[in-house]
Amino acid sequence: MPDEPSRTGSATLTALGPRALRLPLSGWRLRLARGTEGRPALEVHNEAGLIDVSVVSTLCFSPLRGGRHSGRAATRWSLAWGQLPPGADVVEVSFRAWRSDRTVQALTFADAFWVAEVGGRFRSVTCSAGATRMTTRVVKEPRSHEGW
Repeated sequence: MPDEPSRTGSATLTALGPRALRLPLSGWRLRLARGTEGRPALEVHNEAGLIDVSVVSTLCFSPLRGGRHSGRAATRWSLAWGQLPPGADVVEVSFRAWRSDRTVQALTFADAFWVAEVGGRFRSVTCSAGATRMTTRVVKEPRSHEGW
């Protein structure tokens, strides 16, 4: 992963060092870690904490791990993340809503994972990479429970 900012959609990602990125619209962080047997792992964090951990496996992969949107927040965003399918180096991500859609090329991270973030609130997301295609709902970001 480069130490300089990379691009996904129309927003610039901020490198937080050689193993972490901050997404510009949501403020979420992606951190590269090590899983069992030294395999690459992706940690996905929102403001409240850890949301997902994805570890590269030779037995199976999760091309589309999740999708979230900002809900009714003033700044609207949607994002999705997953693992790169074997042999794929480009992932096309399509966010869809009732009357609009947005397709972007995902940013690849550590040659094993991908992430895409766009402005707007969408209902579903589809990732396409080679022969792999998967769709899921984009769910509302849970509220932070700070102060509990």
